[in-house]
Amino acid sequence: MSRINSCTWMLPFLAMTNAVLADTGMDTSASYPRHFPGDEIRARGAFSCDFTYDLTQSTEPPGAAIERDRILMQRFVLEFTNPDNPGMVQKHIPFLLTSPATALSGGRYLFQSRAQAKKYEEFVTGLYAYPAGTQFLSRPEFANPECRDWSVISAWNFASIDAHVALRTERFDTGRAFPFQEKIVQARLRFHVPRILNEALKRGYAEVHILHQPDDHKVQLVYFISRMSEPSPVQPDVPALQKISTDSPLGEELASALNLTRVFDQSMFVLNAWLPYQPGDQGDASLWPNSPPFPESACGDNVCVPSQGEHALSCAADCTEQCGNAICDAGEDLDHCPSDCEVPIITEKGAAAFR
Repeated sequence: MSRINSCTWMLPFLAMTNAVLADTGMDTSASYPRHFPGDEIRARGAFSCDFTYDLTQSTEPPGAAIERDRILMQRFVLEFTNPDNPGMVQKHIPFLLTSPATALSGGRYLFQSRAQAKKYEEFVTGLYAYPAGTQFLSRPEFANPECRDWSVISAWNFASIDAHVALRTERFDTGRAFPFQEKIVQARLRFHVPRILNEALKRGYAEVHILHQPDDHKVQLVYFISRMSEPSPVQPDVPALQKISTDSPLGEELASALNLTRVFDQSMFVLNAWLPYQPGDQGDASLWPNSPPFPESACGDNVCVPSQGEHALSCAADCTEQCGNAICDAGEDLDHCPSDCEVPIITEKGAAAFR
């Protein structure tokens, strides 16, 4: 067999390589900063959930339910996944009233590892059961959930999380059908990171997440804006929401360059932000940047939140003397002391799968 004929098997792969190079469409003449102010967020996995929230179905103050969920969800990541320092890097809860009785809400999470994000998706969509054996997304107050885990292409923080008051999410279909095509999308997303960060910086945004889900053929941009008005007990930061919602979409050029189809574009307030968890809920308190007027946790809501400074002396109405020691002592339960008692997982088989 001749040398030329022996190499004919490579021709299809050569054609594919040429197609990949042609599809990247990289404009190497563009010049962007090699370094940006702020910090790269060391996260490789992400998770997002969107649902409609029926406020009339809530049986307790929203702040109490959110803080209990925060503690139990962060404990799951810490206790059942690796790495565990901190595991869940952060979460923002978006919130936008659509009527006096309903709102759009959900979550935007970052994790240390991609595998953690996948395990967390399994937890939220299947295994997490509270209250009384009710699967999380089957609670009567939640409707039409759309949740998925993501790979992080880039996550960059320009301004401290405690200043984040509003966010916008753009989601796209890639229109690709095969894994190798999603690999091309991933490469092109990485190439566009400096463009996106540079534009976000010019607009004064506080943080940007660039995400990819090859199995679902999705791309997502999540970006945040810092406070633009003085805190008010009667109004959230409306100027910040107005700016981020009326700016041209940050992903507009990306969608055009990669031939993506926008399927979701929603701006919302930040209701609550979670920081890394410490056992017994002894770490940093979660943030409520638009509260008041939005609801938040408070002494007397029947959930002891040690990170908010609640303990038996400061809030006897919610806390026992031992709550916050990471041991489920007599008289403590998940309802009132979630930092100490066992994370509720639907089945023992499910729990064993994560150990």
